[in-house]
Amino acid sequence: MIARKTWRLVLAAGLAAAWTQAGAAPAIKLGAHAPETGSLAKHGQEQVKGIRVAAEEFSKRTGIAVDLKVYDDESQPQKAVAAVEKLAGIEKVAGIVGGYGSNLVGPASEAAERYDTPYMTTGAVDTKLSARHFKNFFRLNYMPGYAAAQANTIRELFQAKKVAILFNSQSATTEIAEAVKGQLAAGGVQVPVFEKFEKGTTNYKPLLLKARDAGCEVLLVEGYFPDYVGTIKDAKILALPVKAYVGAWGIGTPEFIRELGPMSEFVYGTSIWEMGTAPKAARAEEARFVEAYRARFKEDPSYIAMLGYLSAEYMLDAIAKGGGAAARTRDLLRAMDAVTPIGRVAFDEKGDPRHFTAVLFQTRAGKQVVVYPRDRAGGEAKYPAVPWSTR
Repeated sequence: MIARKTWRLVLAAGLAAAWTQAGAAPAIKLGAHAPETGSLAKHGQEQVKGIRVAAEEFSKRTGIAVDLKVYDDESQPQKAVAAVEKLAGIEKVAGIVGGYGSNLVGPASEAAERYDTPYMTTGAVDTKLSARHFKNFFRLNYMPGYAAAQANTIRELFQAKKVAILFNSQSATTEIAEAVKGQLAAGGVQVPVFEKFEKGTTNYKPLLLKARDAGCEVLLVEGYFPDYVGTIKDAKILALPVKAYVGAWGIGTPEFIRELGPMSEFVYGTSIWEMGTAPKAARAEEARFVEAYRARFKEDPSYIAMLGYLSAEYMLDAIAKGGGAAARTRDLLRAMDAVTPIGRVAFDEKGDPRHFTAVLFQTRAGKQVVVYPRDRAGGEAKYPAVPWSTR
């Protein structure tokens, strides 16, 4: 294993030469698809920002131009497939990054496999995706790491006895809900409320009342941006008497905080990275990304933006070093083993991250304070505390 900085220098030393020797075009064609509109737009927009920064920084670092093609998949599976087909079949990109939501990434990555185009996502954690053993599929995050961060925090930090789990019926959110329920039960924590809701739900009060009546101390919502906004607002109306609100993905992004304002205070979410949490060996790279992102977008980056950035950077490095050949790009990605801003990154034979871990943070005064695990914590959890009560 080598530090990400060293890995980058090793690659950078031969990137331009390898790309030229392969007789490739002056610019690398990189494709991206993401839900910039539709129900997952808040997540996809952050992802694309990170990808754009990566393309710009790669060009500055290597002198190789990047022809970035971005398609909005509108949060719809069929549009995600169409985007990949255009990118791989018409644009003839050398690699594809992006994708958010396992129900979109699943069919999109199938299209990439048909076109033999390397595909790296940061927004799909359903374990069934890698069980297909696609040779072109890679991802930076993985469901078990998120589930462990939630369950361990509830058991060890909160020491809660009863938890209500509400979950979106999509595959990834259903899977993480079931995994957390199992881990909590194994640790002696009761889950008397385990309720599914459909995408597009607008009234969560009946489910929240079940949590109240069961005497649950923690409300855990496995969902997406609209689900968090809806459940938090309905919990306020009901003055729900729980001690903590925990969510999965997308909590703590700038858009989440702008949308909810003070109602985002004390909410917990899972993350791979927050500013200042990079391992020592990767802090210089973290600082470069934050500086570039702030200069480009005039705001601090979210962990989703960081994931978008890293996925594009890794793909571009591998494409350039391998001269654009799909087989060489895949081989170089599988050979990677480096300490990065999100920790150690290496891919197994299925494209899953071998060492993925997540952290749990609490939003306080518009900032994300990592509270678990303790060795990466930036502060103590304020518990009990929810945004709609002084409890």
